[in-house]
Amino acid sequence: MGFVVIGAGLLVCVFAMVLVIIRKHSKGDVMLAVTSTYEGKNELNQAVMKIYFTFSIGKLAHRQKEIIGSIDWSEGWMPVCYNVKENGAYQEKRLLHATNEKTYTTFEINATNAIDHLGRGEGYVVLVLEDPIFTDKSRAGVILVVTANMGTYQLSDSTSWNNDFAVYH
Repeated sequence: MGFVVIGAGLLVCVFAMVLVIIRKHSKGDVMLAVTSTYEGKNELNQAVMKIYFTFSIGKLAHRQKEIIGSIDWSEGWMPVCYNVKENGAYQEKRLLHATNEKTYTTFEINATNAIDHLGRGEGYVVLVLEDPIFTDKSRAGVILVVTANMGTYQLSDSTSWNNDFAVYH
C-alpha cells in the first residue's frame, strides 16, 4: 500500500514538473531585444547610431494583429529613419515623422509582412548626433505594442552606448 501512495505522489510530482517546464518555455515565445551599433559619421560629420531590435510574438503570430513601435532616445540625438525586415528582407528606409516631442516618436510595423511563420521579426532605427552633449552615456529604448484578438501586449527593451566613442571617433 505504501508503494502505491509513493508511486502516486511521484507521478503527481513528475506531472507538476512537466507543467512548469512547458510554462517556462512558452513564456520565451514573446520577447524584444535591442542593441546599438556605431555606424561612423555621415556627410554632415554627425555620429550615426543604428538601434537594432529583434522581437518574437510567439503564438500571437497566427492571430489577427496590429503592431505599433516607438523609440525614445537621449537628448542631443535625432531619429532619421527606420526599416523593418518584411518578407525576409529589408525593403526601403522610411523617414520618421517629426513631432513636438524631442526624445520620442512612433512608427508602424506591417504585422502581415514583418513577421515570419514563427512570429519573429526585426528592424532598426537610425539616430544621428545633432547636438553634441557632454554626458558619458546615451541610451535608446524601443517599445512594441502588439494588439491581438482584443488583448494588448507591450514589449520593451533599451540599450546604451559611450558618447566619447561616438563623438570623438
